[in-house]
Amino acid sequence: MRPVFCGLPGMLKALKRNWQQFKRSRPGRRFQDHYRRKNGERIGALWRCALLVSGAALCLVGLFFMAVPGPGIPILVLGAALIAQQSAGTARLLDRAELSLRRLVRSRGRG
Repeated sequence: MRPVFCGLPGMLKALKRNWQQFKRSRPGRRFQDHYRRKNGERIGALWRCALLVSGAALCLVGLFFMAVPGPGIPILVLGAALIAQQSAGTARLLDRAELSLRRLVRSRGRG
């Protein structure tokens, strides 16, 4: 009998590969590049809907954890990334937000 999580090593390998591709992308283009890579994959409408709902739910949970102690920002970013891989507009928005955040952090560091 095969274990229930027999596909877990493959999923982890794919997750690691996606993260490495994401990191290699140029800031300001990361989310759009990720969108293009994922948009080329053929997935069903049900799976696409599940990704959008999961992304929205993670964004809500992230917002909740920003109000109470917890890992709010990473959860919010993960949810936004799930939505961005299905929406070119969201991917562009997240790329702009990344650049703005980098400028803000850089200006705070000088200051």
